[in-house]
Amino acid sequence: MSTTLSTPTTSHATPHPGPAAHPAAHTQQQQQQQQQQPHQPPHGPPHGPPAAPTPQHPPHAPATHLAPLALNITKNTLCEAFLQGVDASTLANMVTNFAAAHPSPTPLTAVVDALFDAIAGDGAPAAFTRDPHPYLRRFLDASAYFSGAIVHAGVAGPLAGPRALQMQIRKYSTWTPTTPLRPTTQQRVPAGPATSSASSLSDEMHRIATDRQRRKDHIQWARIHAAALEVGVLGMGRVGDADNSGYAYAMGRAFSEMMARDAVWEPDEVEWVAGICVLRAVIRTAMRGDRRQRDEYDELLRTYEGRWKEIKDEARQTIVTEVLLSAKDDLARLDESIS
Repeated sequence: MSTTLSTPTTSHATPHPGPAAHPAAHTQQQQQQQQQQPHQPPHGPPHGPPAAPTPQHPPHAPATHLAPLALNITKNTLCEAFLQGVDASTLANMVTNFAAAHPSPTPLTAVVDALFDAIAGDGAPAAFTRDPHPYLRRFLDASAYFSGAIVHAGVAGPLAGPRALQMQIRKYSTWTPTTPLRPTTQQRVPAGPATSSASSLSDEMHRIATDRQRRKDHIQWARIHAAALEVGVLGMGRVGDADNSGYAYAMGRAFSEMMARDAVWEPDEVEWVAGICVLRAVIRTAMRGDRRQRDEYDELLRTYEGRWKEIKDEARQTIVTEVLLSAKDDLARLDESIS
């Protein structure tokens, strides 16, 4: 929603007779000038509202434009802000107003969901080529402006943003299969063959579409998880923690490593895709010079490569192919640091 910065100006020309002593020609010339330009009263403005501000005063324009936005911030508004790359302070102001309008113990959950929607786009295959890193950096830059008034899950201020993102990443890191549809009480009632068949087909098509979208979302969250590890979001802890930087970094990596190790042994191929995305980020952020760690990652990559041959979905296999090749290059750089 946008507001109009200026309103049409109206000419308030009123009859203003000239001196009686003027000649008729001069009086006619004066009337023509009055018709060509608005009348300026000699003793202050006319009755009624003053004329709207003119473009000669630009400092007032941003305030007039942004004030109404603060009252109508929605999840869709935030999504558009992430897509358009608005500056960090403006985005922080939008998030602050949204959190104030939707008070809860975790007010930034919807903000992170809007961030996910911006990265995922419309769910098309091309969305998997959209780099999550710049979007996460925009969110982090905006979080730096958060005041103590923003509290998410007990964490206030600038760290509330990373806290909210960490919670959502952990929430969506585990895959749960779509529950098969069970016939309801109404569906158990005998019905005509045509009605029963149409209902069953519609329900099954809906279940398949839902399952397909959930699989795309799971892979997208894994890509966000990987990017968050690389930009350092998972290494941000509470202010006041002992050795905050080292401890939080180790804890963040431990969760990601555990997810990457476990996913390759799960039965669903969507977990293999998510696992290799996170494993590449783990390799990229690994400490240099640790041969034991390097050998472990090499073994994991070989296991994922074996899973790659079992993937049936062509789009997922394409994603794994690209990530596997990139992860091998990253592992080779680890070799260079050891030798």
